[in-house]
Amino acid sequence: MGEKDKKVSGPPWQPKPLRHSGCLSMALWVSLLAILIFFSLFPLHHRITLPSCKLSDSDSDSDSDHLRVMMVADLHLRGSDSTFADSWFRHPYTSSFFRSSFRSLKPHMLVLLGDISAMGSALTDAQWSSVLHQFYNMLGPHFTLPLHILPGDRDMGKCSQLRTNIVTLTADHIPALDSAGCTMFEIANVSFVSLNSMALLCENDDLRFGVEKVVERVSVEFQRRAGIQMDRGIDYVEEVELSADFQWRETGMTSGTGPVVLLHLPLYQPNRITDRAYKNSLCRDIDVGIYELTHTLPANSTEYISRALKPRIVISAHAHRFSDNIHADGTREVTVPAMNWANNEKPGFAFVTFGHNAISVRHCVFPQEWHLLTVYFSLLLSSLAIVFLVNRATFGKR
Repeated sequence: MGEKDKKVSGPPWQPKPLRHSGCLSMALWVSLLAILIFFSLFPLHHRITLPSCKLSDSDSDSDSDHLRVMMVADLHLRGSDSTFADSWFRHPYTSSFFRSSFRSLKPHMLVLLGDISAMGSALTDAQWSSVLHQFYNMLGPHFTLPLHILPGDRDMGKCSQLRTNIVTLTADHIPALDSAGCTMFEIANVSFVSLNSMALLCENDDLRFGVEKVVERVSVEFQRRAGIQMDRGIDYVEEVELSADFQWRETGMTSGTGPVVLLHLPLYQPNRITDRAYKNSLCRDIDVGIYELTHTLPANSTEYISRALKPRIVISAHAHRFSDNIHADGTREVTVPAMNWANNEKPGFAFVTFGHNAISVRHCVFPQEWHLLTVYFSLLLSSLAIVFLVNRATFGKR
């Protein structure tokens, strides 16, 4: 073989131009695909954290100028005792859920219907502060929004442990509550009364009497507003007795003309059996039979609230699932789902718009926890596959 032929063949280690060009082309396309997947994470995260809202069947959409309230329940925060999964996955996503909801729905007010803490009755002052700090961090820049928080069964503890000093301690950490764990407030000409459900449920005469005083005071105020004439000595017209525990005088108010009533426990419904497993509840050993069966207020407390207040609507929580029901006496009750991934349910909330003559309710939900984990695990596998293909395309063939 001559010198000319040796020059053409070149060194044996020199790669062929076509093969080298093909490898670079493959690596370029795979790199572009990796960049595309990376940047797709941002709109994906935004889409996942947007609430999916459905208008309740009995409602029509209300004017956007009316009072809009975001109703949330059962956060079950642990503060400084949060697990690794809570701190690095669940709480950041809950915070994203809150912020996306505020941006898209633009509520005027936020109401938390109890159980802000997982073990509030056992918390010290420092631990309570940690829970509230965690909650305000979740709200982010929207923490200035008007806010009302009710006490729940986890915040108060079991009936056997419920004492005035525990309610007072809880009320000290939750703004605007009185010594019985109740309050009344008004915003945009809509009146709300917040009642301590556990005081109505448990056999604690002092606390229950405090709740009764709030109910009677609110009832008198609404009769005064309605121009109902009352005898100074007898505030009401006709006394009605439901049981040895509760007495009231029938008001002259018509059904649905009272305040918006906020409760943690739902109202009693005959033959209602809870459809969720409540195995891990702090209150599963409460020694009240009707609570064990239905996780609701007793029948006498339910009728007392309905007859004395004539609620415009009752909004409750605790059931971990959304419902919108009309009771036999015409009282409408909306039950708000839990804003956490307990019992493998979708976290969600109720978005309520208070019109002049109507109330519209939207049920808003977010993805289940395992849906999010599946999506991100799939993206992780895709990323690893891309890294493998890039390495193979670049270094596998020389």
